[in-house]
Amino acid sequence: MHQSQERALNQAAYRQQRDFIRENYPRGRFVGISGGKIIADAGSFQELDALLDRLGFGSPDVLVVEAGVDYPERATIFRLGQQDL
Repeated sequence: MHQSQERALNQAAYRQQRDFIRENYPRGRFVGISGGKIIADAGSFQELDALLDRLGFGSPDVLVVEAGVDYPERATIFRLGQQDL
């Protein structure tokens, strides 16, 4: 699956499972979503990253969210110090 398709699938899965994550994972727990499914969780980002690596999941393919955090639907990212050509 193309990376942008995977990203869209995982973001849609997060939106659908947001309440499930909030109700079933303690606040501050990190949850990994890939292929539209929750695949792993851990107490810290570093622990989750290591677990995903052991499971054979590459970081760009996994959406990582922190339980209890409300993420905006959209975000604007600014690049400082660079000019458009």
